[in-house]
Amino acid sequence: MEYYAHYDKEKNEKQFLKDHLNSVAKLAEAQVPPLVCFDDIDNSIIRDVIYWTGYYHDIGKYSDYFQDYLINNKNSKFKNHAHISACFTYNYLNNNLNQENLDRKTFEVLIFLCYLSTRLHHTSLRKNGLFEKSMWKEIKKLEEHFLIKGEDVFRDLGFENKMDLECFLNYFDIELLKENKRGVEYIPLMFNNGRIRNVRWYFLLIYIFSILIDVDKLDSAYISPYKVKKISPDSVTKYLATIRFGKEKCDLMDNREEARITMLEVIDKLTDEEIKKTKFFTLTAPTGIGKTLSSLQCALKLQDRIQEVEEYTPRIITAIPFINIIEQNVKEYENVLSNQAKIVVHHRLSDFSARIASYKETPVDKALLETEAWDGDVILTTFVQLFHSIFTGENKPLKKINKLAGSIVILDEAQAIPEDYMPLVGATLQMISKYYGTRFILMTATQPKLLQFGDMLLSENNIVLESARRIELLPNNKKYFNQLNRTKFVPILNKKINTQEFIEIFFEKWESNKSGLVVVNTIKRSIEVYNGIKKELADRDFGVPIYYLSTNIIPKERRQVIDEVKKILDRSEPVILVSTQTIEAGVDLDFDMGFRDFAPLDSLIQTAGRINREGKKGTNLPVYIVQLGNDNNYIYDLSHRQSTLDLFKKKEEINEEDYGELIDEYYNLALARGISDKSRYIWDEGIMKLDFDALYEFKLIDNIGEVVDVFLEEDEKASDLADAYEALIKYENEFNYDLVPVLGEDFKDVKGELDIFQRKALIRLVMTKMNDYIIQIRINKLIKNRPIEFVARGDAVSSLFWIPLDQKEQYYNENTGFIDESGEGFIL
Repeated sequence: MEYYAHYDKEKNEKQFLKDHLNSVAKLAEAQVPPLVCFDDIDNSIIRDVIYWTGYYHDIGKYSDYFQDYLINNKNSKFKNHAHISACFTYNYLNNNLNQENLDRKTFEVLIFLCYLSTRLHHTSLRKNGLFEKSMWKEIKKLEEHFLIKGEDVFRDLGFENKMDLECFLNYFDIELLKENKRGVEYIPLMFNNGRIRNVRWYFLLIYIFSILIDVDKLDSAYISPYKVKKISPDSVTKYLATIRFGKEKCDLMDNREEARITMLEVIDKLTDEEIKKTKFFTLTAPTGIGKTLSSLQCALKLQDRIQEVEEYTPRIITAIPFINIIEQNVKEYENVLSNQAKIVVHHRLSDFSARIASYKETPVDKALLETEAWDGDVILTTFVQLFHSIFTGENKPLKKINKLAGSIVILDEAQAIPEDYMPLVGATLQMISKYYGTRFILMTATQPKLLQFGDMLLSENNIVLESARRIELLPNNKKYFNQLNRTKFVPILNKKINTQEFIEIFFEKWESNKSGLVVVNTIKRSIEVYNGIKKELADRDFGVPIYYLSTNIIPKERRQVIDEVKKILDRSEPVILVSTQTIEAGVDLDFDMGFRDFAPLDSLIQTAGRINREGKKGTNLPVYIVQLGNDNNYIYDLSHRQSTLDLFKKKEEINEEDYGELIDEYYNLALARGISDKSRYIWDEGIMKLDFDALYEFKLIDNIGEVVDVFLEEDEKASDLADAYEALIKYENEFNYDLVPVLGEDFKDVKGELDIFQRKALIRLVMTKMNDYIIQIRINKLIKNRPIEFVARGDAVSSLFWIPLDQKEQYYNENTGFIDESGEGFIL
């Protein structure tokens, strides 16, 4: 008899079960880089348990119940295969895994984690509620089935010359698990009561689980895991030479080149032993110094050294706080790396269609699978994707976490991590570097003492790490900060002001031949300020253009605003931009002066980075700091605001050369506040006790109220996308919609029957393009002007809301976006 792991009658695709088990085992073991170890659980043991967990993870699919379900679609509660596979895996490891260098307790926890990973590999990780009494009756039936069926399984696997049949059959014996009082039922209780308390178990569990589900899914889709290629560090040097050719030299360009060379020299001077021991690099440098490409080149140089010293090639992962910065980085990375590297871009809205040469060659579901698995040489992703994949038990995000092992991770704009989570993140990064062998480059203009926060949490838990080296890649960075005189802060904080008072201050300070940037804290205020300045410009007969930027306008229009403003600035003509904090997120614009509603110091410095960016406009150009009502209370924590106010006291002006010292004081005050309750709770309950429910408390983006997506159908392209989305949502048996107008010629062959994975991937791809027309609002806070539910458009059931083209004026202002007179529906 033939036994299948996967079987698709329509496509005539069959995957033999013995081949799948063998393939997953070998591929999973090959995924483990040499640096991965967990204290006395060394790399060879890790490779061993991952191999055998991979080999037996689906052995339960040999049951007649599962095969009948797969081939004949005959359903039965006994078709479930994961738990009997987990029991077999546990018993096999208990009898065969080398225990020589492990104490009994360590051994028992280790094989329990393999049991848990196998049992839950089609769902999400959990520790509680696993052992209901009724569960054992169901699994007993499968045990009895395999005692009869087992010899066929034994022979299909080709085990005749590898082990004794009786031993093999004994591994299906669930009584071995139930009788062992320190076994599968007892271990969760020991975590709950603190008798097992070691941070390594969390990181080991998510690592085993991640490799298993990652390789399992890839092999089931007939995709081989990608082998990382080495990329020459000189690629950056060559690219910089081409873009600088013919340009007039300036101080900033010279500083960038000098800083880049210094960073590379730091890595070059490290001995082989220092390369092995150094897991953390910091890159502290002012805005405009070229950190994006310099950090990439440093990562490539490290990759080169690691390959020489440790004989493997690390993947490079760049994590960035905001999606709009990613798109800029992608362009630069593509220009540098050209065809040398497979670049994977992964975030909520990433368009993975670029990876599809043709639909026949790379089906859309496989392209999405590779993207979500971070299967490439260089990965660009967001903080949300990275950290929400570490602090979770969910199957889908955990799939990629094994790719952190042995990698070089660049954390760009590390100060964007909320202070409440800095102890948690700082401690976690240190554990990942220790257990996974991951190296980190922490990059920012305002180094937020992330690791020092982590040290506090580790110390509180009596976790002592070997003195891990932390190397600054630009050790003379003070020189670059001290040379800067591009901007200055001018605090006007003697009282809180309203919108009209701000407009008076604006026109008192602004010169009509200058460009000006205004950044406020809420969408409601930004619309008031924009309309007020626009009216005053008209009343005074100034012909200066004014633009508006916030998440209240659709992304397509945001890009248009940035492009138009940039063109005006490049011509050195006056222009005014009113924005929310959206402008802080890496937008490459360069104004003559700035106005900023009060915010914590790191946000103020980000705004200052958009003023006199190139240093060509003069010296100490002003960034005026005001307090517009209580707006900053809604956005920022009191302690952060108070620290900034304390630092600004009695200072009429603060020059850029003093920003570095100021930010150092700011984060020292933060450290003095100690460990937040949020970090402590998630660490104590989620990490130390494996309580995956506690991890739901981790939220990098905390939306207030019910936030919904609203689709603005404002042109023909938007209508085509909405039609395609509806066709995919309403699909039942036959797909006949032409996707070429929205997805391009590569998708002309998408016709006929779609399986569930193809359909989901196509919906995701269409949604990424629809995002150009989507804004978010707090639907339950709207008093009037509630948009229409998307289902009203064509009966496609969706969580989207909808603004039809013929009703655009009612809901959407062409300059400032969604209309809500109350201001309650805006995302702050």
